[in-house]
Amino acid sequence: MGSKQASLSTRLTVEQCAAAFRDGASQARGIGSHLGGLAAKVAGNDQSGFFTPTNDSAFAALDDDPPVFSVGAMIPKFSAGAKGNGTAIHMYVWDRGTTREVRLFSPHGLGGGMHANKLVTKVGAAFEAADPACRRTAE
Repeated sequence: MGSKQASLSTRLTVEQCAAAFRDGASQARGIGSHLGGLAAKVAGNDQSGFFTPTNDSAFAALDDDPPVFSVGAMIPKFSAGAKGNGTAIHMYVWDRGTTREVRLFSPHGLGGGMHANKLVTKVGAAFEAADPACRRTAE
């Protein structure tokens, strides 16, 4: 299992980060994603939408710098059709005073790297559109 990731530094508020994530996730849904999602909905297998990522690790209690906000979105894939499978993208936000540190993370299986990369790219672009001073940091 792999993942695609991006780290951003932005002056957007936490609420504005949530709006940029929502916009980016929406923009990442092409015609194929809409068709795959429709087929899944008709078959009763729709798994798309927003969710709150959880940290079920036994070591979670030791995290001395948890994000102030986290959200995920499941984006359907055309190739999944009625099965309802998709690719998730997560956003984690830390408030660093005058800036917010944002991490985008999209886990994927053996054949899902291209879709995960598209999600990270589209959501990152939404941040850059909302905040021209937004910059990607080392990943």
